[in-house]
Amino acid sequence: MFNKLGTKIALQRAGLGNVSLPSFPKNESKGGEGGTGYEFSNPFANVQWGKAFSSWQAPAEGYPVADPPTIGIRAPSNSKLRFPPIDGRPCVILFLRFCGCPFTQKLFLRMRSLANRHTGIHFIAVSHCTPEATAAWTKKIGGAWNVDVVIDEQRELYAMWGLGMSTWAHVLNPRNGINQIKLSKQENAVWQPVGEGGCRWQVGGAYAVDDRGTVKWGAPMQSVDEDVMLEDGVRALGFSAAAPGVF
Repeated sequence: MFNKLGTKIALQRAGLGNVSLPSFPKNESKGGEGGTGYEFSNPFANVQWGKAFSSWQAPAEGYPVADPPTIGIRAPSNSKLRFPPIDGRPCVILFLRFCGCPFTQKLFLRMRSLANRHTGIHFIAVSHCTPEATAAWTKKIGGAWNVDVVIDEQRELYAMWGLGMSTWAHVLNPRNGINQIKLSKQENAVWQPVGEGGCRWQVGGAYAVDDRGTVKWGAPMQSVDEDVMLEDGVRALGFSAAAPGVF
């Protein structure tokens, strides 16, 4: 009656990833022991309609989006994210697409692991969701640990680093749904409720900046499911990605 795989992908693309598909559990109270009675479960019981739909709306026009910084130039700097870094450590920066995205979760966990192994590097994640939503999301996935989280609700930092709004092809590429299913099976990363203030059209990205404030690696993400190798950023700063440490 239902194509479950296709339905799941459609719901997830519509921002309704936490919707349970209709099921047909055996009803023990109808038909008695060994009976054959079945009943429908409500597929929309736990849908957070407001957040699901609002996350698909393009945000109001904000800061003008600059050209993405290229390797060898001075990193964009302001009071939220200052370069050269105050503590003298080089930095790896991850601009989150939005809190709740499974691909974002995968990249954040990768950064968290690297941050524990490389205390000589300052790892920073930038979120455009509200502080409360960002804190709730990081808590749900085990905490930020040695990653500093910067809140940028107005997307000023995103714009400075060349990260604007994406296209339909970027967000709704069928490959994204296929890779999401693979990700959920391999790493148990699933769609979670969209963080308050989150926008699915926001482009994510990652950069590495040395202790003098020079960009050494990085670019905007080319697709929602891009498997950004943050280890390459670590190497670009002169560190070995295989350095020992605690995961």
